[in-house]
Amino acid sequence: MSVITGHKLVHLDLKGAAPRVDYLEVLFPLLKKFGATGLLLEYEDMFPYSGQLEELAQPYAYSKDDISTILQLAKDNDFLVIPLVQTFGHFEFVLKHEKFQSLCELPGYPSALCPSNPDSLTAVCMMIDQVLSLHPAIQHFHIGADEVYHLGVCERCKKKMMMENLTVPQLLFAHIRAVCLYIKQKYPHLTIIMWDDMLRFLELPLLAESGLGNLVELMVWHYLPNFLLPPDIWDRFSKVFPNIWVASAFKGATGACVYATNVMYHVDNHLAWLGVIDRMKSKFENIRGIAITGWQRYDHYAILCELLPQALPSLAVCLAVINRGTFTADIHEGVTQLLKFQTPLPLNPFNGKDIPVCDFPGSDIYIYTTEMLRLEAVYEDFLHSEGRLSWMNEYHLRRNFTNPMHLEALLGQALKLLGDLKQLQGKFEKSLKTIYFSDTVSEWCGVYLTPKIDKISEIVELARNQERRT
Repeated sequence: MSVITGHKLVHLDLKGAAPRVDYLEVLFPLLKKFGATGLLLEYEDMFPYSGQLEELAQPYAYSKDDISTILQLAKDNDFLVIPLVQTFGHFEFVLKHEKFQSLCELPGYPSALCPSNPDSLTAVCMMIDQVLSLHPAIQHFHIGADEVYHLGVCERCKKKMMMENLTVPQLLFAHIRAVCLYIKQKYPHLTIIMWDDMLRFLELPLLAESGLGNLVELMVWHYLPNFLLPPDIWDRFSKVFPNIWVASAFKGATGACVYATNVMYHVDNHLAWLGVIDRMKSKFENIRGIAITGWQRYDHYAILCELLPQALPSLAVCLAVINRGTFTADIHEGVTQLLKFQTPLPLNPFNGKDIPVCDFPGSDIYIYTTEMLRLEAVYEDFLHSEGRLSWMNEYHLRRNFTNPMHLEALLGQALKLLGDLKQLQGKFEKSLKTIYFSDTVSEWCGVYLTPKIDKISEIVELARNQERRT
C-alpha cells in the first residue's frame, strides 16, 4: 500500500479536557516527531468568545493571548493550523444557553440549529468572524456540519420547505451554501472543509445540484477497522468534489465511556484507510490529507472518554502507519523506543496484568489509566463475587444479620480495595492538575473513581457498624 503524501493533521477536540498551554508547548514537538504536519483545532467552548457571544466561552476558556501562543507554538513546529467551528449540528454548546435557545430546530433539543431562522446564520457568522480574527494567517477553515440529527422538523422549516418546494437535503444545502458564501465573500483566500456524513448517502444528481462542489472540500470520516461506507461513495463524490480529505481516529471512537485506548483497533482502521485510498485516489485530483481525530466527548453532554496523554502511544503508532504505509515489528519497536517503554508498547491495554513503565509528556496518566483498568477489574470482581453478595450483602448488613467468620475476611478485602482506589485517585489528581484545569480533574475523578470509592466506603462502614455490634 502507498503512504499518504498530503497533510497529516492531529485533531485536538477541546470540548472536554482541554490541555493547559504549557502542556501543548511540550506536546507539539512530540507530535512533530511522530510525523504530524498540522492541527485540526476544534475549540467549541474553549475559544474566548466575547461581546454578544461571551456566554459561549466556558470559565476555563483560552484567552486571546493563549490562542496567540498556541499558534506560535504551531508555527515553531511547522504545523498547518485548521480551526473547526460547528455551524449546524453539534451546536449544544451554543443552544444550551437561554439567549440562543430560540435557534433550536427542535425546541428543548439543543443538538442542531434551525436553518430557516435568520438569526441562526447571524450567530454562526459572528462565531466565524471572532475565530478568524485570531487566526489571520490560516488558509483552511472547517465548518463541521456533521450529524445534523434534527432537520426540517420545526414549523418554520416546514413552512419554508412548502413555500419554496424544498426537500430536506435541499434545506441542508441552503444553509451550508449560505455559510460558505459568507466566508468566501469576506475571506476569499480560505479553503472551506466540511464533514461528509450528511452527504454520503445522497444520489449523484442531488449532490451535483447542491452547489457545494465549488464551495467546499469534503472530509470523509470513518473510524472502524472494517469499512461500512457506501461502495459507490468515491464515484459520486469525485464527480462533484475534485479535492478530498479523509479522517481516521486515534482515540475516542470505540465507546462513549471507554477510557483506555486499544491501539491495534486504530491501527487496523488506518490500514483499512490506506487500502481504500490506494483504490480510490485516481478518481480525485487531490487527496489533500488525513485528519487523525481524537474525540474527547461524543457530544457536549457526554462524559469524558480517553484522555489525550493516555492515547499518545496510539497516535504515534497511527502516524507511523500512514507515513510508512504498513504496520511492522520495526514500527512497533520504534514507537516503543521513542516513548521510552521498558517493555514493548502494549497494543491492547485490556489484555495482560503488568503495568507498563514509560516516559513521555503525560506518561504518568497513561500508567495510571492502565492501573485503573486493572483495579476496576478487582472492584467488579469483589462487588459481584459470591462471597460479598452472600455474606456482605448490604441488606443483611443493615439488619445486623452477618456471620463474623466470613465478614472479617471480606472486610479485609474491601479495606485493601478502598485504600488502592483512594491512592490511585490521589495520584490521578496530582498528575491531572499539571496538564488540565480543575474542571477536568473534578470530572475525571468524579466519573471514574469517586463513585467506586463511595460504594466501597458505604459497604465498609456498614461492615464496621456490624462488627461494633458483635
